[in-house]
Amino acid sequence: MGGPVVDLLIGGNHTVRLFSRKGSLPGKWAGTEVEVFPGDLEDFPAVARAMEGVEIFYHIGEIKNATRAASRRNIRLVERITDNMADKGVRRLVFVSSITVAGIPSSLPATEETSPAVTLGDHYTSYKRECEKYIAGHSGDAEYVVARPAPVYGPGSRYLGRMVDAARKLGALGLPFPGDARNLVPLVHVRDLSRAIYLCGIREGAANQIFNITDGVRHSWFDFISTIMKLSGRKLRIVPLPPFLFKFPSFFIDRFSEIFDNVKAKSLLAWEPEYLSLTDGVKEMLRDYGVTS
Repeated sequence: MGGPVVDLLIGGNHTVRLFSRKGSLPGKWAGTEVEVFPGDLEDFPAVARAMEGVEIFYHIGEIKNATRAASRRNIRLVERITDNMADKGVRRLVFVSSITVAGIPSSLPATEETSPAVTLGDHYTSYKRECEKYIAGHSGDAEYVVARPAPVYGPGSRYLGRMVDAARKLGALGLPFPGDARNLVPLVHVRDLSRAIYLCGIREGAANQIFNITDGVRHSWFDFISTIMKLSGRKLRIVPLPPFLFKFPSFFIDRFSEIFDNVKAKSLLAWEPEYLSLTDGVKEMLRDYGVTS
């Protein structure tokens, strides 16, 4: 989602420094005020040099987070970024976290202040939670903003690729799924999320706030998968399986019983999700995956 945020920054006449493993500027940004700063997140001295003189630091990427060891490296990276903000002149840090940090809410509808009835302990959620705590406690005079996205769909939402493949291959025969897929799920389209992240950096009232970024619509996983199948011209049959047979995020998927409130993001960011129907967003996502009916 970094690319769409860069597009919005360019459109807002901001000068952009892009920290990337690639040393060349993507062609679509040729002739713009985008500076490429080559480097790798594993190399903090390079990150620190890239921070120099940056007013707003958007921390969107991460070290590939497949293990607990990688999660610890990501936590350490965020700690070092936070500790160096004052020295490098960074006024605001925007950190992209996850709605999973909110856990299973204790009351509904769930806001950013709702305490969890169940806290999720998988390595990904734990890493995001630890980063949020560190940023809030160590930012000093610098500002921070935490965006907690719901599961993201739309073009470039690569993490849903396996679900799309499984649904299309097995949907007619029977798609194994934790629970019956009828529980509600918070979702957000990648373009809506990108715009929210962009606004987290520039809205004055966003300082030192946490935001749930969801479309606020009462979707179920069955709605989402059914839309994939309908647009693919295929039938769907769900085979309910006990959640304990799956690894995370199946527990989270199975236990969700309500959408998360997005009123705070609407109010303080002056943000409104544009993708409220699944059809258009899923159609774009399938096209991005090269899927046709």
